[in-house]
Amino acid sequence: MIMMVKYYLREMLNLSLISKLFFLVFYFLLIISNINAESYVKAGESLIWDSENRSYTANGNVEFKNERFIAFANKMIAQYVEENNDEIFTVVELFDNVIIKFEEETFIGDYAIYTRNNNIIRLTGDVSIESPARLLKGNELIADIDNNKRILNSGNNESLVEVLLESNEND
Repeated sequence: MIMMVKYYLREMLNLSLISKLFFLVFYFLLIISNINAESYVKAGESLIWDSENRSYTANGNVEFKNERFIAFANKMIAQYVEENNDEIFTVVELFDNVIIKFEEETFIGDYAIYTRNNNIIRLTGDVSIESPARLLKGNELIADIDNNKRILNSGNNESLVEVLLESNEND
């Protein structure tokens, strides 16, 4: 994207005023279309596209966004299908230091898998759900996004699911 910006700026210096205005309008439309993209993947170290298997593997400071949530992790493997010349992510796996932001909630865990066909996020490991009024901790979280349900499990009989609720002094 940076190389594209440099190219457009260099070309703009050689144009007439009307051409520059047209060029600026085109450039801003291009930026807006990229900002409003339904889904994207960013990676700090590497991003591998496997067109034969229709997958992406991202490493290092990974950021994944779709129309429902935004997620961060150290590694991601995502499967996609092609619909109307768009890549639609169907299964997304996130590894190590997973943080998922969904509306006013933040899900944290060691591993997560998201499946688009049922809009369910499953996190495992040291899991927590943070929202403005509560903090929930456990071993496994199943978040049903469409039905607004959260199932939080503990690892075994010796561990507990913790719930911390913020008290409201005005009540």
